[in-house]
Amino acid sequence: MLIENTIQPFFVSVEELDAWSRRPHQHNFFELVYIEKGTGRQCINDHNIAYAPDNIFLLPPFDCHSFQIATPTRFVFIRFNALFFQKDANQLMDYTNWFNNLHYIISTYNRQPGDIIHNASEKVLLINLIRGIEHEFNNKQEQSDSIIRANMFALLNILVRNFESTFRESNPVNDKAAGDLLQYIQYNLFDNDKLRVDALASEFNLSANYVSEYFKKKTGETLKEFILKSRVNVAYSRIQNSGKSMNEIAWELGFTDASHLSKMIKKYFPPSHQAAADNTTSCVHPSL
Repeated sequence: MLIENTIQPFFVSVEELDAWSRRPHQHNFFELVYIEKGTGRQCINDHNIAYAPDNIFLLPPFDCHSFQIATPTRFVFIRFNALFFQKDANQLMDYTNWFNNLHYIISTYNRQPGDIIHNASEKVLLINLIRGIEHEFNNKQEQSDSIIRANMFALLNILVRNFESTFRESNPVNDKAAGDLLQYIQYNLFDNDKLRVDALASEFNLSANYVSEYFKKKTGETLKEFILKSRVNVAYSRIQNSGKSMNEIAWELGFTDASHLSKMIKKYFPPSHQAAADNTTSCVHPSL
């Protein structure tokens, strides 16, 4: 599998194509794809679905993807990685911690192919931000870098808001406070200090002795099990898509070792998914 790499922390390109000549590939950066015009099909991780004008896709690192073009298509590609959000020599605002928190969300949301935004007003906002970023990138002036970073900050926050809305729908609870607690846990999934019972109690004005009981009452499962299952879900996604070994992923995400991670996957995923622990995802373009 071809892995496309870049040493540039941020890059915007526009391509007008009648046919997609590149074979399915992966890359080591995030890529936002805006379809300005044209129709065809998008392939991502063995799934494919039709695309149309004004569709927006987010391709996390190491997802396998390609396009099958039916009518001439104008693509706007925005590539970025974590380095883009660090403070640079010009002392632009440092978004490092913000992006580190968002990274888990935008890397592990349910990556089915197709448009990622279904709310019409949110779509208009995103398209305007994308066009602004494209303009500033291609017409560099004073403060262009700051404007681009601010637009990317807004764009990714809108995406996360939509992902979290989808998360709420797939994890229904009876009241807003419980939903806020679920989102807070997901956002801080690998920050052990913020997930301590006393920290959660302070954040949500609960008694420390009542946090676990409250969580179980609202969600039907224990706090400990929910956090562990969510972390295993992230690990499982990385096994499928990152190309890293089980040992590397286990170490990065705080599991004891590959054996421990494998046991957790078997515990929380059905047997049909367990083979993924030993294999990486393939991707075959529909026309190949």
